[in-house]
Amino acid sequence: MSTEGSAPVAGPPSAPPVPPPRDERERRKRNLVIIAVVLFLLVAATVVEVGIKVPELPVASNVVVIALFNLNLIVFLLLLVLLFRNLVKLSFERRHKILGSKFKTKLVVAFLSLALAPALLIFLIASNLINTSIEGWFKIQVEQPLEESMKVAQTFYERTQDTALRHGQHVARIVTRDGLLAEDRREELIQFLQEESAQYGLAGLAVFAASGQEITHVKEPVLVPGVANAINSEQLRMALGGRELSTRREIASGDLIQGMVPIVASADDARVVGATVVSIHVPQKLEAQVRGIAQAFQEYKQLKLLKRPIKGIYILLFLLMTLVIAFSVTWFGLYLAKGITVPIQRLAEGTREVAAGNLGYRVTTAQADDEVGILVSSFNKMTEDLASSKTQLEYAYTDLQAKHTELTERRRYTETVLEAVATGVVSADADGIVTTVNRAAAGMLGLSPEAVVGRHYRLAFGARPFADLVALIGRMDRLRGGSLERELQVARDGQSLTLLASLTALQGHEAEYLGIVLVFDDLTELLSAQRQAAWREVAQRIAHEIKNPLTPIQLSAQRLRRRLSGRFGDDGGILEECTATIIGEVEGLRRLVDEFSRFARMPSLALKPTDLGRLLDGIAALYEETRPGVALRADAVGDLPVVEADGDQLKRALLNLVDNAVEAGATDVVISVRADRTAQRVELVVADDGSGIAAEVRDRIFLPYFSTKTTGMGLGLPIVQQIVTDHGGHIRVEDNPPRGSRFVIDLPAIRGGDRSGPAPAAVDVAAGAPPAPST
Repeated sequence: MSTEGSAPVAGPPSAPPVPPPRDERERRKRNLVIIAVVLFLLVAATVVEVGIKVPELPVASNVVVIALFNLNLIVFLLLLVLLFRNLVKLSFERRHKILGSKFKTKLVVAFLSLALAPALLIFLIASNLINTSIEGWFKIQVEQPLEESMKVAQTFYERTQDTALRHGQHVARIVTRDGLLAEDRREELIQFLQEESAQYGLAGLAVFAASGQEITHVKEPVLVPGVANAINSEQLRMALGGRELSTRREIASGDLIQGMVPIVASADDARVVGATVVSIHVPQKLEAQVRGIAQAFQEYKQLKLLKRPIKGIYILLFLLMTLVIAFSVTWFGLYLAKGITVPIQRLAEGTREVAAGNLGYRVTTAQADDEVGILVSSFNKMTEDLASSKTQLEYAYTDLQAKHTELTERRRYTETVLEAVATGVVSADADGIVTTVNRAAAGMLGLSPEAVVGRHYRLAFGARPFADLVALIGRMDRLRGGSLERELQVARDGQSLTLLASLTALQGHEAEYLGIVLVFDDLTELLSAQRQAAWREVAQRIAHEIKNPLTPIQLSAQRLRRRLSGRFGDDGGILEECTATIIGEVEGLRRLVDEFSRFARMPSLALKPTDLGRLLDGIAALYEETRPGVALRADAVGDLPVVEADGDQLKRALLNLVDNAVEAGATDVVISVRADRTAQRVELVVADDGSGIAAEVRDRIFLPYFSTKTTGMGLGLPIVQQIVTDHGGHIRVEDNPPRGSRFVIDLPAIRGGDRSGPAPAAVDVAAGAPPAPST
């Protein structure tokens, strides 16, 4: 019975069949033919390889090395054929249950022990002897003189190149100093070059302009046939680029050494205006001697390269002898031990199949009553257990993968929710390391999430504006349980924010402390709106209570003036003065009541598409007529979009800010507007160079009835803030370095609107429009 991957098992033991003599003779004849063909191919390969290698290496060494290599290959193939033949015979005998496998194993071990030890010893001794003998052939006394001669030749050429460069530097220096490149001094230049060439025995001297055009040259016609042919144009361009270089090239009469040096305009001007080329000739006889030295040194090095192959030739001979012995013993041992190797081979094949994932593979053996049979049975039991375990692991992996996918989707959903909510969320682990900061929290605190996440909360929020926040987290870190809620004051961009913070401790299933989660909302605008509503209520009640008695008081004073003005003689002036005072104060109170009423009941907005550029031009024209001493500039930056606004209310707010700037002592007031198309926002900026606003009062300037001036009622800026808020915008105040203040109004633009579209409704910028009350 046989299974997958195993050889078929024969039936009951029987005597091995005896092949017919004719078949045996045919088999031997076939083997001889195969061996003859292999020998012919190897000889042919040797001849071809020798023909290819002869031009590169000595013929004798080449033939010996290749012949020995091929001989080694022949022996290896012969041994392989014999080994394969015996393996086939052993397989045939194994299938027919030939007894004696255990005894054959003992024979293999005994033969290997007896044969390999002496063979290896002989190989080591012979290899060491050959190695010592060949090392004596290559002494340093031969190599060192050749190497020194080669160094002398190289030094000669290097010094000649240095000499060419020095001559070139000398010529370039003289030409620069005397200005010999001038058109009217060419004769002097030629004479100077001839003198230099004759004095130093130069093969040639040439001068080139900065454009690469040859100016003049002197040479020995026999040595240098043509300057254009002798000078490399690429190297000349490098010299004209300011680089000094020397070259060596072969010519018919020897070697030509050239030095190329740039010529500068003057000692103070490093601009390259030309180049000089100095040529020195090395005679052919001297060049031939140098070449002979190099050739001799090269031949010695080539011969030295064959030192290892020569060693390999002899070592290979002894190795072949050792291999013959080893393979003979192995062949005989395998022949005897084949009964064991077949099951082991099947087990090895089984391990490869199992490693490849085929856990259904089973190994069968013809004999199951010995140690090998037990090993095979154990292997089959192992693969069966592995297959069962793999099935269970696949089920578990599928379940874990589904849970992991579900958890990943939940995590992404949670992160999306955290990023989308307007409430700030900050979390930290049990060690105080910040793990989460959503977009709303980063915006409220004015911090980048990348700068906070992964750091301890005391370092991440270590700045002074976050002292209350750090103290609140530290208290929860000490309590490690429950929840806390506090109102926090946080400074950001020069403004104070009021945050409602709720802090909760995170606990695990076993009540262990896992960290904290901090949730906070920005109450700044809510509190500001509450204060605005409260002040409006107060203003409305005050206006109602004061306005009622004003009219009777005014009418009574006027009546007293009419009825009693002529009855008191000299005291009539006192009556007139008193009644006038009463009437004037009543008018003042009436104006105050009107301002209260205006603040308490802001008119409803009449929104329409508004061109901010025309609005600014109208304000600038108004102040040019009424305030000629004030420098007011209105700048519209870029292509502005159209905004949905009440032009009159927006103009009122801007006029109030400009009036405040003028009253603060500003002589230069700039109103600018710019658009951010990406965010669909528009910014209006009113900047002045006045006295500015102190940092400690910035949080209160938008509160009703708060003013830093002795005059005014403190309602101007609250009205401006209300107008901006009604338009869906925001207003903030900043410093205007080096001095002054900047009020920034941020308004939403009409999506898709720009100034190239339909013309917006006209904006009223009449000079007589009343400005808003100022603070």
